[in-house]
Amino acid sequence: MIKHIVIWKMADMPDKDKRAQDIKTNLEALKDKIDYIKDIRVGLNFNESDSASDVVLETVFETREELNAYQEHPDHKAVGANYVRPYVKERRVVDYEF
Repeated sequence: MIKHIVIWKMADMPDKDKRAQDIKTNLEALKDKIDYIKDIRVGLNFNESDSASDVVLETVFETREELNAYQEHPDHKAVGANYVRPYVKERRVVDYEF
């Protein structure tokens, strides 16, 4: 099994909370569009420290090939282009087998 974790720090903007919720809603909707997502969870941060990030994505796939296919899937790319990349200033990722 493969776990794919992405953590984002949002750019400063007046509607930051709404944009974070939009990211969560649209990423979670991918579960119904991409069959090989075994599990998906999106969390919104409540920690107010300077070192905290704002949004975390955890997805589970059976194989690395499924993870790669997810990353190239048009629905995944559309969420990134429309809801994530325009509103974040920093991204971290970890992929591992378990």
